[in-house]
Amino acid sequence: MRIAVLADVHGNRHALAAVTADLRRQSPDLVVNLGDLVSGPFDPAGSADAQMALGAATLMGNHDRWVLEGPPAGYSDDALARTALSDAHRNWMAGLPPTLSLDGGDVFACHGSPAGGDLDYLLEDVDTGRALLASPDRIRPRLGGIGAARLVLCGHSHTARTVSLDGLLIVNPGSVGLPGYADDLPVPHVMEAGTTHALYAVVERTGSGWTAALRAVPYDHEAAAREAERAGRPAIAHSVRTGRMPA
Repeated sequence: MRIAVLADVHGNRHALAAVTADLRRQSPDLVVNLGDLVSGPFDPAGSADAQMALGAATLMGNHDRWVLEGPPAGYSDDALARTALSDAHRNWMAGLPPTLSLDGGDVFACHGSPAGGDLDYLLEDVDTGRALLASPDRIRPRLGGIGAARLVLCGHSHTARTVSLDGLLIVNPGSVGLPGYADDLPVPHVMEAGTTHALYAVVERTGSGWTAALRAVPYDHEAAAREAERAGRPAIAHSVRTGRMPA
């Protein structure tokens, strides 16, 4: 079983197109999309069309939920996506599950963490304002509910990582379309990928267990940055151009 894993497209159609072209060369048996599909200062409707056409096993992220329910105060990208999407887009998103169990239960996929939901970071602690790899004792309780899975796929942090823990492989593919952001939940913090590339992962089951390859794909990030500027989001434009948030 060979699986291409996408997460956190955030409406960046330019990055998604590059990743889609690259993953087809990887010849996966399955594509999994871990959510936060359209919410970003780019092209919500165009990226929704592309992700619907991809036919991936797709779940709902926190921003997808907010787009459908109505965003919290201050989340302008969710409000933008909510007005840009068609009824067909919203109906598709409304039917997406919060988690997925795949390959006979050997693979568990979520947006945030299995136990904590779509707002919980599985592999990171952000108490310092930056993303630090959490200790095993902090990660273990976040894994509740995975059943007999040996591979866990997660997104949300936009931080590409592979972590081995108690015979389990945990993979965050990083973000396809949004390399940096600042948030106040659960505490004020910044996430930075440090690259302008679109990120995803390919995982494969071998005779000795699951393996993972993190992939970084170049794309026309300047076109995406200009879209963010036209939407009045200069900090996001900076992150797309540099992989980091402005100082």
